[in-house]
Order: sequence, then C-alpha cells, then structure tokens
Amino acid sequence: MANSAKRILVSVSSKSPYWSEAWESSLQVIETAIGLLKESKLVCSDGNQDAKPKFIVKERWNVRTFIVFDIFHDTYDPDTAHLSGHNDLPVISVFLGEKISMNVASNFVENEVNRKVQEIHDATGIGSRPPFSVDHMYGNVPSYPNPRTIISLP
Repeated sequence: MANSAKRILVSVSSKSPYWSEAWESSLQVIETAIGLLKESKLVCSDGNQDAKPKFIVKERWNVRTFIVFDIFHDTYDPDTAHLSGHNDLPVISVFLGEKISMNVASNFVENEVNRKVQEIHDATGIGSRPPFSVDHMYGNVPSYPNPRTIISLP
C-alpha cells in the first residue's frame, strides 16, 4: 500500500531541548519528528516505502524555529512549487516545546504552511533548490534579490 504525500511542519519553541539543534542540525530534528510520527501512527512505513524526508525550509524567529519537510512526495518539482495549486499537501504539525505534541493540521494551518512554502520558492528565484533558510533572528529582515515574480509598484 502506497503512502500519500504529506507536508510536515515542525515548530520548535525556544524552551525546547531541541531549540539550538533546530537551526544548527535541522536534519536531526527531522529524523526525531519522523520517529515521533511513526510512534504516534500519524505516519507509517509499509516496508516497501519509507518516510524519506525532502527538507524544504527552516525559518527562525526569536522564540520559534519552523522546519518544513515533505514525505512520500514523489511529484515534487521545485521549478513549479511557487505556483498556486502545484505544491499543496495535507499538513501534519509536530510541536517540540517543553512538551511534545502532534496532530493533523487544521485547514487554516495547512493553507498557511502551503502558502508560505510557495512564497519562499517564489522569493528565492528561478533555479533555487531547497532546503531554504530564512532567518529573522535579532530583527534580521531577509532579502531576496532575484524573485521569480517581480511586482511593479505604481
């Protein structure tokens, strides 16, 4: 039985023991999240297909780091991922704070995560490939000198 494509949002609080690891060693946090998802039965392997992650983006703020990755997404195409409707997947949220929790994301969260991933693909420009890093720490404002979509101001 094939598994359906899913997008995983990992939200790591600054109070989490995973806080520094989330930015410095994101792949380790992704592996931890996959283990937790398998334990909770939100994601399963059927023996033929394992949940190999496609690391999409990490975004750091002062109190939270977000990591987004896809699993079972065989049709992912970074050249069209910036287009509306080409990159929308069901989302599962993993929260790593003082406590750990996981759930299937609400429609609102799913739409926000998919929209943000689309925007980052657009902002980083033609030919860009994940994983993307977006750092807002210490008031940093990311800049994107070569976006795919150029907006003209009147």
